[in-house]
Amino acid sequence: MSIRTTILLLFVILSNNIESQEIRDSIDESISKKHIDFLASDQLKGRVNFSKEQLVAARYLSDQFLEYGLSPYPNYSNFYHPFYTSSGYILPIYTSCRDNLSDTILYNVVGVLPGKNKADEVIIFSAHYDHIDKGLDGSSGSIFNGANDNASGVTAVLQLAKYFSMKRDNERTIIFCLFSGEELGLYGSTAFTRLIAPSSVKAVINIEMIGRNNRTKKNGFFVTGSRYSNFINILQQNLSTEKLSIGNDNQDVSNLFQRSDNYPFAKNGIPAHSIMCSDDSETCYHQTCDDAHRINISNMTKIIRAIAKGSATLINGQDSLKWNKKYGKSFK
Repeated sequence: MSIRTTILLLFVILSNNIESQEIRDSIDESISKKHIDFLASDQLKGRVNFSKEQLVAARYLSDQFLEYGLSPYPNYSNFYHPFYTSSGYILPIYTSCRDNLSDTILYNVVGVLPGKNKADEVIIFSAHYDHIDKGLDGSSGSIFNGANDNASGVTAVLQLAKYFSMKRDNERTIIFCLFSGEELGLYGSTAFTRLIAPSSVKAVINIEMIGRNNRTKKNGFFVTGSRYSNFINILQQNLSTEKLSIGNDNQDVSNLFQRSDNYPFAKNGIPAHSIMCSDDSETCYHQTCDDAHRINISNMTKIIRAIAKGSATLINGQDSLKWNKKYGKSFK
């Protein structure tokens, strides 16, 4: 081998290593903080459904998807999915829209990263970006910024969208769904299930409240509805070298499995779970103190990296989520 060939080979190897390191480092604490600080800022006033501030959040999310080079969902011209009006009218499923959004309509924000050899098989990452304007006691008049609930989950989906769009080696198609209307009763995720063919979806990984860790402590998360499928087994195998605890939902006494955006998918026969680090016993859940400064950015970013690594064999088509036959796949 000539000296010139050797130099070129070393250059290629070095370039690939630098590129790989850049991809690994793309899930970064500074980016997590940027997203949390904006989404949970007073400027957005809690991203309340049917508010102008929620539309600001939707545009921000759309801009991120555009920057990452994602594609709109089939039959849509952009990332906005209008699905519900303030008068209770459900819009036609394939109604697309321009950027002149209306605060009388709710919008999901959905981006697609097409797969390679298994493009007809789908993995979904999701989170809800809406929050509330009233506390658990009915109090109002203050801002409920919803940093943990659920700017943290939205941040995770954005980070994962950037990460996988940089890798561009996904065998399966990945759909990144950011739902509104969750706080009204899982409206956004329910609307989206009407678009997708259940048989095409091999896993739904919903991400909820990972910015605080009252339930798991640091370096850990738990999976809702963990007994219903093999999801925990896949995560444990893919994360076996990580110093990380992966918990089950301990019989789910708070019905967390049924209370987040994984559930409409489960009701449609699609294996779907939420990854969480805290629950509604967290001190500031649905309170005005759920602010950005309380988020453990470092731990949250570690969890996002773990989700990326833990889902690797789902992304490459090696594994699929399967319902535990003991429980079946019928949910009400």
